[in-house]
Amino acid sequence: LGLESAKRLAAAGATVVLTSRTKSKGEQAVEDVKSYLSSKGMYDAKLYSLELDLDDLGQVKQFPESFKELGLGDVSILMNNAGVMAIPSKELTKDGFERTFQSNHLGHFVLTASMFPYLSRDGAKVINVASSAANFAAPGLDIDNLNGERSYAPWSSYGQSKLANILFTNELQKKADAAGLNWLTTVSLHPGVVNTDLWRYIVGEDKFQEMKETDSFSIESLALSATSLFTKTPEQGANNQVFLAAGADGKLVKGAYYDDMKLKDKLGFMNDEGKAASLWEISEDYAGLTFDLTGLDEAVDDEVVEEAIEEAVISVLEDSIEEAAEADTPSEDETAEGSVSDAAEEAEEEEEDETETDASLVDDSSEVNESEVTEEEKIEEEEQDEKKEENDSSSN
Repeated sequence: LGLESAKRLAAAGATVVLTSRTKSKGEQAVEDVKSYLSSKGMYDAKLYSLELDLDDLGQVKQFPESFKELGLGDVSILMNNAGVMAIPSKELTKDGFERTFQSNHLGHFVLTASMFPYLSRDGAKVINVASSAANFAAPGLDIDNLNGERSYAPWSSYGQSKLANILFTNELQKKADAAGLNWLTTVSLHPGVVNTDLWRYIVGEDKFQEMKETDSFSIESLALSATSLFTKTPEQGANNQVFLAAGADGKLVKGAYYDDMKLKDKLGFMNDEGKAASLWEISEDYAGLTFDLTGLDEAVDDEVVEEAIEEAVISVLEDSIEEAAEADTPSEDETAEGSVSDAAEEAEEEEEDETETDASLVDDSSEVNESEVTEEEKIEEEEQDEKKEENDSSSN
């Protein structure tokens, strides 16, 4: 479905980035799209491929850096399409989570959160490919068994993951609306029962490839051939998601669920707000990240960020120059207010010097006055002695 969607979107003139688990598969996908386009006389398509393994959350978190290096700007459509189906026995990813749950939900949750800053604020769509297999999870999402903690069965686990796609869509749109992010539209869909390579997860990848390459008879090949009688081709199955990516003839409904290019009512357990909120919190916890839409309203603009950093550096330099100039000629106000700047500290030191000098002068002045008083007393005593001697002479 992803490859067919890429063909149709590229034919419509879109710049398309395909993702694949390996570089070789990605390059082959690009060649397949180019071949499709050339058959229609189109040779100037803008196609790119990047590695993305949803079973490795570390790589998923690094994906935005790989996308950034392409220099393509904003993303108008994020189509969460990849997944696995009905794996016969329980498998764990390198992150330690049940593979169906991580491939079909948790990986997409982390990818959407990581790529959110790159979504176009002029209008962006997040399209989550779910399935009517969500009905297998009735009467509701088993929060305590998301990773097959209590039990695992191929189809019930697949149904749980597809219900998770729908609940994630509901909660993402709810949070976007609450945050006033009118530019975001997110929808989920059922592509129909499509005869794709997802069937390899039921019979096993090696067996599936053998059945495709040889025309040998087996119970498995008979069953696979029988399904083709009532399933859609990939071209037919991709119609729904391509239709939604194109805007549903201008009638795309936020948070809605679509089947066969029409709105489809969701059953009650598919609208469980409590389970949707719990799934969001658990997904954040498992992924080790916070997907807070209120803090992610501004799109990433590398040029704006670089300009802001440059302006900040210039501002700091200008402030330093002004402070240095003020330090050479401290103002009276800064000295009086006891500023902690270098200029104020120097002014305070000057004040201390002046204060010490004044106190010194006062002390010297006191000593001089004291000596003057002592000299006057001596003169008076001498005059009194002279008078006394004159009196004594007269008496004689």
